[in-house]
Amino acid sequence: MTHEKDVERGSRAAQLLRDPMLLEAFEGVASAIHEKWASCPVRDREGAHELHLMLKLLNDLKSVLETAVTEGNHALKEIEFQKKKVLTPAQWSGR
Repeated sequence: MTHEKDVERGSRAAQLLRDPMLLEAFEGVASAIHEKWASCPVRDREGAHELHLMLKLLNDLKSVLETAVTEGNHALKEIEFQKKKVLTPAQWSGR
């Protein structure tokens, strides 16, 4: 993937992570999972395990977005570094 695409993905992910509706959805789903997990009978190990997996997947989804933001920031810094890079006359002429 090019640096420009990483920057675009990072920007879109940052917008999503700032979106109040998405944040509310993450919090609502996590809260519902925690409530079900807390009220899950001790003998229901399979159900508790499934709830744990649901919470893990929700956190993984958020991590994917956060990673895209981080990669976008790194790509933007790399683009800025490349723009500032001074070329020798031989490099500039393509020799």
